[in-house]
Amino acid sequence: MVRLSASSRAIGHAVTATLCCLILIPMALVALTAFKSQPEVYSALPWPQQPTLENFRRLFAVSFDVYLWNSFATTILRVAGQVLIAVLAAYAFARFEFRFRNALFALVLGALMIPHSLTMIPIYIMVVELGWFDSWAALIIPNLAFPFGVFLLRQHMMQFPKPLIDAARADGASHWKILWRIIVPNMGPAIAGLVIVAFIECWNEYFWPLLVTDSDKMRTIQIGIRRFLDSEGVDSFGPLMAGVTLASLPALLVFFVLQKRVMDTFVSSGIR
Repeated sequence: MVRLSASSRAIGHAVTATLCCLILIPMALVALTAFKSQPEVYSALPWPQQPTLENFRRLFAVSFDVYLWNSFATTILRVAGQVLIAVLAAYAFARFEFRFRNALFALVLGALMIPHSLTMIPIYIMVVELGWFDSWAALIIPNLAFPFGVFLLRQHMMQFPKPLIDAARADGASHWKILWRIIVPNMGPAIAGLVIVAFIECWNEYFWPLLVTDSDKMRTIQIGIRRFLDSEGVDSFGPLMAGVTLASLPALLVFFVLQKRVMDTFVSSGIR
């Protein structure tokens, strides 16, 4: 193991602290502005002198709760589906021997290299033909296949101790029981990392929901913020910051809840 000198560690800590400040300071300013009254929004002081919830009330007066619910519900369902499919596909690629297994896995990896914009129009046409336009199905189903998740979980399953699986098979355990009672409970770090990546990607998605939804009752929070900005004009800066604050909280919450397991994903090399 390479040991860094005290000066190298100090420089590393200084760089890390600087990067953290560059990220946290704008986030703090956005959150503080969300509680400012309209006259205070353009004040030089970063904190509100008379904190108010008026910006949030203005936001929820224009169906923002519907946008928030659509984003939350579709994100949870989509991430759950992505993780389930990735677990099943990864187990098949890691533990089953079948013809063209490596070729099929290469196709999965190849899917990671295809730009989303290249497949968006064909998938949009399919969504319209199936009658899913302006529905949760359009937001969830076309994105359930998650090649990165299959790749990540397959790599971790390949490292799983084979004698443990052989012992379970000798005791009469089925593949289904081995997967859900032995392998998955020991893959917490990998699954946590996958959940964070999938959640942030889905929660922050803007163009696809804009393309496949048309009514306010199906819009997601990212589109709702943009529509509020367009409709309210120059007086919308405070509510806009309130909307950005609310839109940031779920992703931050998921990360902070699962961060320890996510770090373990990148520093562990097997089951401890």
